[in-house]
Amino acid sequence: MEKNTRIINEYIKSLSAYTIVEAGKLYQEKFSEVPATTFYKAIERLAKSGELIHLAKGMYYRPKESRFGQAPLSDEYIADYFMEEGHGIYVGYKLYNDKGLTTQVGKSLDVLSEIVTGEKKSAQNVRVEKSNVPLTEKTIPAIETLEILQNYGKIEDINKKRFIKYMEKYAEQYSEEAVDEVLATRKYKKSTIAFLKAFLDYLNVENNLEKYLSKLSVYNIPSVEELYGLP
Repeated sequence: MEKNTRIINEYIKSLSAYTIVEAGKLYQEKFSEVPATTFYKAIERLAKSGELIHLAKGMYYRPKESRFGQAPLSDEYIADYFMEEGHGIYVGYKLYNDKGLTTQVGKSLDVLSEIVTGEKKSAQNVRVEKSNVPLTEKTIPAIETLEILQNYGKIEDINKKRFIKYMEKYAEQYSEEAVDEVLATRKYKKSTIAFLKAFLDYLNVENNLEKYLSKLSVYNIPSVEELYGLP
């Protein structure tokens, strides 16, 4: 037991500053032959001694020491961890900022990730949601567009001209196959799909999104004509 604890301690202390450690993942990948109780007790002791800093349930990082004390881990670094190698994307205000839709900044960084353990996780000001949709060159634009349309009315100081340009660019590469793949596992409001269809119809882009909608329903969505300044 003492040998196993020493090996775990040495491994953790060998990690570079700011390395993020997910205890469950580390156990499965490197220490599965060690009794689980021994491993998790060792992690708890390292957290108590300051060798690891607690971020979220089962999640820690190696601190960085400076002459002013421990330098905190940035939210961007945490978000990058869940998006590494293309396994995640920003949603929420960071997405809206990146697309030039608003200059307003959100209170949190919202991430959709394929590699997060569990359905949701929060660490500092980072909120991560599990993506059950493979994030590919085709599905990412579909997800981003559906996220923007679903939250259109909540985006503060939205730049409508930039929004129109964004939608026109998306329409040029529209893939209904990608939208179908996203909607098969990720839920969006019917009004969001109706908003997308209204834009595609206005821009003469062929689509069959009516299959997701009810002919008897009138959806409360912005008028595309009015967005273009038309009567």
